[in-house]
Amino acid sequence: MSLRVDLLAGAEADLQTIFNRLESHADGLGVELLTVVDAYLERITVFPEIAPIYCDNIRRQVMQGFPYGIFYERHPTRIMVVAILDLRQDPKAIRRRLKS
Repeated sequence: MSLRVDLLAGAEADLQTIFNRLESHADGLGVELLTVVDAYLERITVFPEIAPIYCDNIRRQVMQGFPYGIFYERHPTRIMVVAILDLRQDPKAIRRRLKS
């Protein structure tokens, strides 16, 4: 059984920002990212514990081929994506963002 995925407003904003940045760098790269994100989210809905816990109850799925991570919480009936962040930034900044 797969779970429903909900992206919080912050995660949607993260994804839009990353998409815009990648598309301005190379046409089609943002679309490629969205395809990769969709594939990871599909996998997470089927195997929600696949990614390790990063902090508190938030798990981090590292995306192969891109320097980004999908940060999410598993709930009984859904996956709540709280952020999609560049993993090259200071881990303290990532933790602050996840706690806000």
